[in-house]
Amino acid sequence: MLAKLIKHDFRALSKVLVPTHLAILAATIIATIGIAVNTRNSWSGVLENSYTLHVLETIMMFICVLMLIAIFASLILVAFIIFQRFYKSFMCDEGYLSFTLPVTTSQLLWSKLISAAAWIVINMLVVALCAVIFVLFGTSSTQFANTEFFRDFFGFISQANAMLGSKLVLPTIEFIVMMIVSVAYNILEVYLCLIIGGVLSQKHKILAAIGTYFGINMVVGIICSLAQIPMVTRLTNNYTYAPETPMDGVEAFDFVFGAINPYFLLSIGISIVLCIAFFWASHYLLKNKLNLE
Repeated sequence: MLAKLIKHDFRALSKVLVPTHLAILAATIIATIGIAVNTRNSWSGVLENSYTLHVLETIMMFICVLMLIAIFASLILVAFIIFQRFYKSFMCDEGYLSFTLPVTTSQLLWSKLISAAAWIVINMLVVALCAVIFVLFGTSSTQFANTEFFRDFFGFISQANAMLGSKLVLPTIEFIVMMIVSVAYNILEVYLCLIIGGVLSQKHKILAAIGTYFGINMVVGIICSLAQIPMVTRLTNNYTYAPETPMDGVEAFDFVFGAINPYFLLSIGISIVLCIAFFWASHYLLKNKLNLE
């Protein structure tokens, strides 16, 4: 049943988010073409010091700004649609239908979390694709595609891998875990704030949710700061007593990673604990303190 719930939620979000991401890609392609045409030497030579050239430069710059605005707006829009869908499904009249389904409260929450996380990942991939398109086809003044940038980038990756080898495995795994946990943490935090807002107020649920969000962030920030004091002290001491002799690349990597790795592990641990707490609190409030419109 959970798979059906995820499929339903994913399709509901797709109705808005698929056209949104197609529009972002279209804006990126248009802006990339415009910038590419504007930076080609052949066009500049033909239209040099002409009014037409200045008009084209202005138009292309305007399109590029619009592309950046569209990409930034997509990040906000994706979050807005996800949380609006959650709010309507649980806190409004639609909630009566949601909670009459033959599923548990946990399944409902997992469905919302997984579908939301999937769309956030898709949005990140689309934004990354837009960046690749723009860099590849819009930043070369002489060639059709700027392959030099990617040759240098992958060359750097290859050299790092040749020098560090298996030492990169653990940092990569920790980074991926941290990204996954961070996405889940942020989604569950907003979900909990919306639920608490619905519990605290009948008429001003959104305002109550916003206030709860700032309150939770303040408390979490204080807790994290206190928990990180030993890590910061250790990091400071490590740099204070760092070896004075020059280090090669491997030694420098071991020194830096050894110093900051406890901080990453602590951050991941705190985020996991908070994810569990947010999920449990959301489950409890939805099951026992539901306040529908």
